[in-house]
Amino acid sequence: MKHKIKLSFLLLFAFGAVAFAQKKNENGKIYDQHPGIDLMKKFTEAYVIGDRVTLSTLLTDDFVAYNALGTNKDDKGKDREALINESVYWSSQLKGFKITKRGKSYPDALEYKESGTWIDTYDVFYGIDKETGFKIETPMDRSFILSKDGTQIRILLSRFNTATFGKYMNTFKVVENGTIYRDHPYINTVRKMVSSLELGDLNLCYEQFTEEAKFSDINAPRGVTHSKAEERKQVTDLLNVYDIVSLDEWGYPDYLAYNGDGSTVLSWWVFRFVKKDTGEKVELFMHLSHNFNNDGKITNQVAYYNGNLLK
Repeated sequence: MKHKIKLSFLLLFAFGAVAFAQKKNENGKIYDQHPGIDLMKKFTEAYVIGDRVTLSTLLTDDFVAYNALGTNKDDKGKDREALINESVYWSSQLKGFKITKRGKSYPDALEYKESGTWIDTYDVFYGIDKETGFKIETPMDRSFILSKDGTQIRILLSRFNTATFGKYMNTFKVVENGTIYRDHPYINTVRKMVSSLELGDLNLCYEQFTEEAKFSDINAPRGVTHSKAEERKQVTDLLNVYDIVSLDEWGYPDYLAYNGDGSTVLSWWVFRFVKKDTGEKVELFMHLSHNFNNDGKITNQVAYYNGNLLK
């Protein structure tokens, strides 16, 4: 027992010494106010308005900018001229272009003993393309590595969501995302579902859905869904108040077979009802969206209509 106590004491002493050693060696200082932060702000202002002259004075001759999240080991980065051209493009192509701090964040100036002064920012890149209307709004964190005298920017490291900018570049292309069918077995499934409802056969109507199918309604709060059993009860309650006159296809449905992203049938209908106690006629324009699984069963329904007409 005595040996165990001694060993425990020695281990605690050793770990304490290691922890003390780790904290002892300072590697620099952090500032929330610093001339480098002012330099970064001046750069950002010039970058947003595409000010070539100011940018050229703020960047060193050997300046280079990198995507800090890039995986290309041979990436040479962007030189000063390429970065300035990038600034001119964004300033002329985007409406409302701005780079602002993210939430309550603020930049830090880090004066490292070994690697000089770094300015770290936590920003949001925002702008709407004048040609396509695409909105870019994405977090973008940046690290500015300054020259030895701290008067210019030598390296810029940016961290951002490359998928957002990839999607932006696709807006200038014609990109197919699947095939549209005017007639298809999935369209017939929707027709069977609606026609069986018109005939009052709720069993056949809801056989077209999976047991786990989710239903949503444009008149309900956003994101709220309900189950097949709940949907069936709502329809049953509706039919206790209204008689169905007809459920008529309007135009023709479309089946969208997406490239790797599932299957959706879009359909448009005119639903005609008569209120049982008053004889009042109600005509609903109904748009339905149905998603399908690989077995041809409906997994999700979204209904768009004016619910006030049924109140």
